[in-house]
Amino acid sequence: MKDLKLEYLVEKKLKDMRRRFEVIGREQDVKNYDVVLSDYFEGENCISCYEAKECIRKLKSYLYGKKRFEKLVVGIDPGPKPGIAVIGDGIVVEEIQLSSVSKVRGLIDDIYSGYSPKFFLVRIGDGDITNRNRIINSLVEDYIIELVNEKNTSEAITNKDIESAKVIAFTRGKRVREKLNIVVKEGYLKDIQRKSRIESDGKITISRNLAKKVALGELSLKEAIDKVRNEK
Repeated sequence: MKDLKLEYLVEKKLKDMRRRFEVIGREQDVKNYDVVLSDYFEGENCISCYEAKECIRKLKSYLYGKKRFEKLVVGIDPGPKPGIAVIGDGIVVEEIQLSSVSKVRGLIDDIYSGYSPKFFLVRIGDGDITNRNRIINSLVEDYIIELVNEKNTSEAITNKDIESAKVIAFTRGKRVREKLNIVVKEGYLKDIQRKSRIESDGKITISRNLAKKVALGELSLKEAIDKVRNEK
C-alpha cells in the first residue's frame, strides 16, 4: 500500500483476526495471491480500499468465497448503548457495542459502504421507544428498515445488547417507511436525572428540560451537566 498508516492499521487488524498475510510491493507479484488488499494495485483478485475497516469488511466476503454478500442484515438492539450484529448471507460477520445512539448512523453508513452488498436491510428491536425512534429517524430516509417485536428475544441472554441484536437480525419485522414521533416518558427523564447525579458524584441533578434534550440527542449527558456547572 502507498499509504503506510493504512498498511499498518490493516496489518494490525489481520493479526487480531489471526489471519496469515504477506506484504508485497511489486505489481507483478499480485497474480501469486488469492486476494490482495491495495490502495493502488488493480486486478481480478485485488480489493481496492482506502480505510482499514473498509479493507477488512471487503475482505470478509472473500473469506466466505464471495466477492460480496448477496444480502446483508444489520440487527440493532436500541438501548442507550446500542448492540449491533451484522449478518452476511446468514453468517454473523460483526458484533459491535456502541457508546451512544448518535453513533449509529455513521456506523450503518460505514457498514453499507464497506461491504457493498446487493441487498441491505436494517432491523431494529421495538424496545426502548425513545432511542428506537431516534435511530429509525436517522436511517429511514436512506435505508430499508424493519421494526422487530423484541418479545422473548432477551430471555436467558447474558450479553443482552449483542445477543439480542443477533436475534433481531434473524427475525422478520414490519417495514417502517417514515419518521416516527419521539415519545419521552416521565420515567425515562427521571432515569436520566438519576444518571446525572451519579455522573457528577451527587453534586448535580439536571433539570427536566435538560433531561429531555439529552433524551432527544440534542445534548450529551456530560454537556447537560457542564451546562448546569457553568450556570452555577
